[in-house]
Amino acid sequence: MFQAQVAAAAKLHPVVPVEQDCAECHGDQEKVWFDGKHGLMNVKCIACHGATDKNFANKPGLAACRGCHAEQVTQAQKSKNKEGKSCFTCHEGHALTAKGSATGSYHAKGGK
Repeated sequence: MFQAQVAAAAKLHPVVPVEQDCAECHGDQEKVWFDGKHGLMNVKCIACHGATDKNFANKPGLAACRGCHAEQVTQAQKSKNKEGKSCFTCHEGHALTAKGSATGSYHAKGGK
């Protein structure tokens, strides 16, 4: 029981002041993000991860992607190969580039 509590606590992000920039601790990840398509569209960390003071998602799930990519998430969920997979099965972390044999061209709402 105690080990489970410690493991759960280890996934929590410390509460940080709103004015603190994520790059202060996560500079490498932020650089990769802002060099990619989402960063170039000025999508901020909070869009996927949520606020650090509540509802923080260390590893965002489909709900984070669905906000802008609803059609693509629905399409992926209908796929015969969906079992145990998420967007990050085919897309690398913060760069969100396709990995392996991933193919396709998906855009957010508005075609951008």
